[in-house]
Amino acid sequence: MIKTDCVKQTLFTIFLIVFSQALYSQSVTVRGKVLDQENKKPLAFVNIISENGKEGTVSDIDGKFSINLPEKTCCLKLSYIGYEPLDYKIDYQKSNQTIMMVPKAIELDEVTVFPGVNPAHRIINLVVDNRDKNNPENLDEFSYVSYDKMILTADADSLMKKDTALLDTTEMKVRKLLEKQDFFMMETVTERKYMKPKLNQENVLATKVSGFKNPVIVFMLSQIQSTSFYDDKINIINKNYINPISKGSTRKYFFLIEDTTYNDQGDTTFMISFRPKRDSKFDGMKGFLYINSDGWAIQNVKAGPYKDTTGLTIQVQQSYQKIEGHWFPVQLNTDIVFNTMTLAAGKKQYALVAHGNSYLRDINLHPGLKKRDFGFHEVEVESDAIKKKEDFWNKYRTDTLTERERETYRVIDSIGKETDFDKMASTVQSLMSGVIPLGPVDIDIDKFFHYNEYEGFYAGLGAHTNQTLSKVFTIGGFWGYGFRDKTAKYGMDASVIVHKRSESSVGFKYYFNVLPSGGTSFFTDKNQIWNTNNFGEFFTKRMNITRGYELNYKFRVRAFRDFKWNLSLIKQSKKAYEDYIFTPFDPITTPQHYELSKASLEFRFAWREKIIQTTKGPVSFGSDYPVVWFKYTQGFKGLLNSDFNFNKVDLRIMHTIKTNYYGHFTWVLTGGIANGEAPASELYAAQGTYATFTVFAPYTFGTMRANEFLSDRYASLFLTWDFKDLLFNIGNWKPQLLLLTNVTFGTLKNPEQHKNYDFKTLDKGYYESGIVIRKLLNLQVYDLGLGVMYRYGPYGLPKTGDNFAYKISLFYAF
Repeated sequence: MIKTDCVKQTLFTIFLIVFSQALYSQSVTVRGKVLDQENKKPLAFVNIISENGKEGTVSDIDGKFSINLPEKTCCLKLSYIGYEPLDYKIDYQKSNQTIMMVPKAIELDEVTVFPGVNPAHRIINLVVDNRDKNNPENLDEFSYVSYDKMILTADADSLMKKDTALLDTTEMKVRKLLEKQDFFMMETVTERKYMKPKLNQENVLATKVSGFKNPVIVFMLSQIQSTSFYDDKINIINKNYINPISKGSTRKYFFLIEDTTYNDQGDTTFMISFRPKRDSKFDGMKGFLYINSDGWAIQNVKAGPYKDTTGLTIQVQQSYQKIEGHWFPVQLNTDIVFNTMTLAAGKKQYALVAHGNSYLRDINLHPGLKKRDFGFHEVEVESDAIKKKEDFWNKYRTDTLTERERETYRVIDSIGKETDFDKMASTVQSLMSGVIPLGPVDIDIDKFFHYNEYEGFYAGLGAHTNQTLSKVFTIGGFWGYGFRDKTAKYGMDASVIVHKRSESSVGFKYYFNVLPSGGTSFFTDKNQIWNTNNFGEFFTKRMNITRGYELNYKFRVRAFRDFKWNLSLIKQSKKAYEDYIFTPFDPITTPQHYELSKASLEFRFAWREKIIQTTKGPVSFGSDYPVVWFKYTQGFKGLLNSDFNFNKVDLRIMHTIKTNYYGHFTWVLTGGIANGEAPASELYAAQGTYATFTVFAPYTFGTMRANEFLSDRYASLFLTWDFKDLLFNIGNWKPQLLLLTNVTFGTLKNPEQHKNYDFKTLDKGYYESGIVIRKLLNLQVYDLGLGVMYRYGPYGLPKTGDNFAYKISLFYAF
C-alpha cells in the first residue's frame, strides 16, 4: 500500500506540473498586416515584438505577419526606419489586425562615430564567411513553382490624397481612373528546376498579359532581379551591382546596426543599413539587410541602386525562410519608378511605376533531378500557357484578384482587342528583328541599302514570308544593285522547321552576289548595317562575284543544349578579283573562275546561355561565360567540277569580364588554319579599317590598310577595357573611356603562288593600341565619341604620322 500510494502521489505531482505548465504556456496566434497610414501601402520587414520582448517577428514583403503570443498579451511594439515607433493594442475580436504606422515628418541623416571597430562589420564578416553555405545555388539541386505578378500604375499618392474641391477637370478624371484600375497587369506561373553547377530550367506553365491574347513576351521576376542575394554581383534589369556581402565589402560599404529583435527560437535578427562609402566609384547599392544569427544568413533584404544612372528608381525586396534546414527565398518584390515616363494631370506630372511580386511555393531541395529533365532552352513556354483557365490560376495566386485587378484586365483587354495590341506588339518585335511586317510578308530592312569600298552604295529589296502564311516554312529572296561595281545581285532561299523547340530546320539558298575575299563568317552572324559591330564591312575592298547553292541543317541536341549546330553543303562558282592569278590553277578562260564544292560543320557554344522563347522565335539574354564559334570546312576536288582540295578550321571566342570596380574587360580571340592549295578568296585577309579620319569599327585593325596582309594561318587578339562612367562624372555629362590593344600574327606557306596581289605576311606580328572616349554627345539612338589608334612594332610605318588613325565612334546609347 505504501508503494502504491507513493506511485499515485508521484503521478499526481507530474500531472500537476504538466497541467500547470500547459496552462502557463497557452498561447494565441495573432495575424495582421502593417500599412503606411498615408498611402495605405504595405510595409515590409517591420520589426514586431511582444510587450515583454520575448516574442518577435517581422512583416513579410506584403506587410503581413503572424506571431505566437502568451494569452492575454496586451500589446505589440513596432519599429521601422523612417516611421514613428508604435505600441499597438491587440483587438482580439478581429481575426486579422490592420496596423497603421506614421511616417516621420522629418528624417535627418544621422552621423554616427564609432570609437573602434564598427560592430556591424563583425556580423557582415560572419555573413560573408557563411555565404557559400547559405547560397541556394550551391545546393546540389532544387525545384519550386513561382507565381509572378506585375502591375503598372502611376506614382500619384499626392493626387489621391488631395482635396477633391481643389482638383481641376483633368486631375479629377485621372483620379477617378486610378481609383478604379491600373494601366497594365501581367501574371506568370513558372516551374523552375536547378541542378549544380548552374544547370537551370524554367518552364512557363501559364502566362497572362492584359490586352493581349498571345503575348510576345513572357514576364518572370527572375528576368528583372537576381533570385538569390548571395552572388558577388546582384543583377537588376541587366545591370550588375556590387553585393554588400561580397568579400572585402566592409572596405567599400558603410554599415550600421539599426535595430535588433529576438524570436521565440532564441535567434537574433540584426537589421543593418548599408550604402557605399563617400566618394566611392563603383556600381553600389543601398538598403537594409536583416541577418539571422541562425547560420548568419539573410532573412530579409531591401535594396536598390545607390545612384540612378538609367532614369529608373529601383528597389528590390527578398524574404527567406528556413526550409529543410536551409535558408531559401520565398518572396521577391521589385518596384521600378520610370522617372522619364510620366502621366500628366493638370500642371503636375506623375511618374509611372511598376510593382512586381513573386511568390515561391512547392519548394523541394531534394527533387531527384536528372539531366534529361532539362530541355533545349533555359526558358521554355508550354504550348497551352496562354490557355489556362481561372481554376488553374487560383491554385497559384496567393490571394484572389481584387476588384481593381479584375477591372484592369477587363478594361485593358477591351482596349487591346479594339486596337489590336497583339498586332502592334508583333510589329514592334519584327522591327527589332530587322524586318517590316506587311501582311504575310516581312520586308528585310538590311536589304534596303549598305555600303562598302567594292560595291559603293548598294540599294535593293528583300522579303520573306512570315508566320501569317505558315508557321512551318519560309520562302524569300532579294535583289539589289551596286552603283560602283555596276552589278545586280539577287537570290532566293527557303527553310522548313523540323522541330521548333530544338530549333531544327532545313534550308536552301541560291544567290548571285559578291563575297569578301579572305573573309570568315559563322552561321549565326547577321550583317546589319546599323549594328556597330558590323562597321568593318564599310572598308571591304576585295570581293568575288559568286554564284552559289547551299543546303544546310541547323539544330540543337538536348544533351548538349549549350551548342547550336549547322551542317552545310556548298557549291560555288567564283570570279577572281580583278586580274588576280592563282598560279597552280590552270584557267581555261581569262580572268580566272573557280569552281568550289565544300562541306562544313560548325557550332556556337554558349555555356549556360539564357534563351527565352517568343512568338518570333528564341531570344538570347546572353551568357556569363566565353562564347565559342567553331567551323570546319572541307573542299572536294572533282566533286561537281570542283577545282580545289583543301580544308579549313576557323575559331572565334568572345568574352566580357565585368569587374567589381574597374569597368568591363572584353577579349576576342580569332584564328584560322587553311591546308591544301586554295586561292586567296579562301584564305585569310586581316580586316583593316584605316582612313585618316573615319568611323571606329570594333574588333578590326583601325590602323591597318585594307587587304594589306594575307595568311593561310593566323591568330588575332582584340582587347578592350571599358571603364564605363567610373572615371568621369561631370554632372549629367558622363564621358566613357575605352582603352584598346589589337594584335595579330600569321603565316603564308607559298606567297609566290598569288600574283597581282600586293600584300605582306604577318610573321613578325602586328600591333596597335588606342583610346576612344564615348558619350561626348548623345544622339538618342547612338552616342558620339572620338578616338585615336596608333600602329607600332615590326610593321610600323616610317613616317610617324602614317601610324595614326583618328576615329569617330558610334555606339548604341542604351
